[in-house]
Amino acid sequence: MKLSDNKNQRIVVIDLLYLGDLIFAVPFFCELRKNFPKARIDLVVNSAVYPIIEDNANFNNIYAYNKKWTLRQSIEFAGRLRQNNYDLGINIHGSWRSAILLKLIRPSFSIGYGGQGRGIFLNRELKRPENQHMVEVYLNVLRKMNLKVEPRLPFLEIRESAQNKIDNMLSDWGLNSNQKLIALNTGGSWLSKRWTAEGFARLGDVLNRKYGKVLFVGGPDDLPLVAKIINLMKTKPLVATGKTDLPELAALLSRCDLVISNDSGPVHVAAAVGTPTVTIFGPSDDVKYRPLGEKHRVVKTEIDCRPCGKHQCPLGHHRCMTEITVDQILKEMETLL
Repeated sequence: MKLSDNKNQRIVVIDLLYLGDLIFAVPFFCELRKNFPKARIDLVVNSAVYPIIEDNANFNNIYAYNKKWTLRQSIEFAGRLRQNNYDLGINIHGSWRSAILLKLIRPSFSIGYGGQGRGIFLNRELKRPENQHMVEVYLNVLRKMNLKVEPRLPFLEIRESAQNKIDNMLSDWGLNSNQKLIALNTGGSWLSKRWTAEGFARLGDVLNRKYGKVLFVGGPDDLPLVAKIINLMKTKPLVATGKTDLPELAALLSRCDLVISNDSGPVHVAAAVGTPTVTIFGPSDDVKYRPLGEKHRVVKTEIDCRPCGKHQCPLGHHRCMTEITVDQILKEMETLL
């Protein structure tokens, strides 16, 4: 098939990764729809992040795939989608799970990233660009399809229902209208991507005393770490950790003046709703994963072993995070407030 043919087609996109990766794919979603305005375009996403994308207007249908499903459940899910008779399947990231799932769905033609042998599941395997931001990596798929692509930044729209809940939450807190609201996101999918609890506690105290009001955000899994940090603090923060779903988190972050975070999903949500950010990078590569745009800053250490991309420090010292100081973060933050 001619991949650039914009006639009515049935297209399925597979993106089974997590929150930050999904945010990075939003420009791809927009440009795909722009190039195929009359097509039926469906998306398969990780059920964990489905709520933040479920009403995205670029898609006709969005299907939630649970990564905890058994092999049988996955095969049954693919069988249901196979009945849609897709002309084109796109695997934008290239994980083993997404590669096999797309093969089971059996589109007439499939394209995407392979590597490590995964290309056998595709009709056309693409080579992943090196040292490019993930937004560009995803858009590159469309360029390889000979489609016209314009640069875009990730963005998310705020749902009215979520905004109403956050308005009530802020009202209950009784914030002074002159106070800056500064969110701290302390979690991360890898332990190695987390800055120290002691560092966040010292930072939180400085922010509360000199800059505004500190607000902790994150999911239920982050509660033990947040409790540890608060126990180390001498000032009292606000806590929304575990109190919001993903659409509500987006609405809450849109009302903040600044978000300071490890490299994890919430910081990319913040950037996508227009809030300035300072991101603390350790083992992950800021060239590929930083929030894009003029309102965003990166804090990192200049040591030879980073970015290693490892879930645990292979050298045992974790200097890429432990050597980051409160003063480094404040210096970057002050360029944004």
